Amino acid sequence: MPEDAAAQASWEKNVIKFNKLTAFALSASILTAGSVFAEQRLSMATSWGGGPPLEWAQGFADLVGEMTDGEVTIEVFTAGTLGSPLKVGETVRNGVAEAGHTFIGYEYGADKTTVLFGGRPGGLTADQMQHWLSQGGGAEMWREYRMETAELVAFPCAYIPREGGMFSSRRVQSVGDFDGLKLRTAGAWSEIAAGLGVATVVTPGAEVYQALERGVVDAVEWSALSLNQSSGFHKVAPYIVLPGFHQSTVVMECSFNTEAWDQISEHNQNMIEHAAYIQAHRVYERTGNADADAYAFFEEAGSEFVTVDDEVLAKVAELTTEWEDANAAELGGWFTRVLEDQRAFQARWVNAHEYRDSKPSQ
Repeated sequence: MPEDAAAQASWEKNVIKFNKLTAFALSASILTAGSVFAEQRLSMATSWGGGPPLEWAQGFADLVGEMTDGEVTIEVFTAGTLGSPLKVGETVRNGVAEAGHTFIGYEYGADKTTVLFGGRPGGLTADQMQHWLSQGGGAEMWREYRMETAELVAFPCAYIPREGGMFSSRRVQSVGDFDGLKLRTAGAWSEIAAGLGVATVVTPGAEVYQALERGVVDAVEWSALSLNQSSGFHKVAPYIVLPGFHQSTVVMECSFNTEAWDQISEHNQNMIEHAAYIQAHRVYERTGNADADAYAFFEEAGSEFVTVDDEVLAKVAELTTEWEDANAAELGGWFTRVLEDQRAFQARWVNAHEYRDSKPSQ
């Protein structure tokens, strides 16, 4: 610090000038940094040609826009517009779309671990799956798995209750009735069902009705009763085969290209994940509520409900366990890691029916 008054005054003047320049430079740098994250416009590839699943994707996109104050907007595209509807993850990873909305079980042919997260026969129930994902470390495992194996930022964004069974052009009730049945399905059930003599065909949701209508398949399974209502399967198939033992729950995935994700501010990344959590529960509650009305709708429409024999459920459980054990032994790695974690979680819930459920009133 200068000792004489003139020098002191000059020094103070320079300090003030320096501080003003520093403040200006700092403000400029903040604005520049902020501009990196200003208004991100993303395209979203989906597996859906229309109906509730496409509405779920749009609902998520709307929430993202709302919760990020419009700084992140997502334009949702119908199935096939941006890549294959069965390979949404690949479309996002390659940058054809910045985001995706799909059932990752469609990737079963490339990686069977996907159905452990997305839902399968004999897996976690809808109630258990939600708890495992949000409280049991499942969502963190999902994110790590997808980043390591697919180079995607991914998390669940829609929960669906147990599916509604099969819509069939022929009556199916006993184990023998399944022999020779041509069934549209996807994921693990496409392989497990072979143990019942079923011939399976995998098609995306947008093509399911046509396959049933044209006789390409005898029966279809595709999502919850309320979604089946809007799809109109009952118009071409008189039987509804219950319960939905082929799919104890379904979880949809929202994914993001890593480069696009890194361009989003940390705050907005958090908002996107919050939006996914909120939308997941909205979908579950709305679907469950709509399923009750859908059951009544099918009754009035004249559909015949067929409940399979207990031996079918026992056989499916046996085949599912065999499938799990065989793939764990063959694949190891992520498949075994996720399977063991889910089985351990199920074991903790083995007595849950005693304090969570009640017998139906007579």
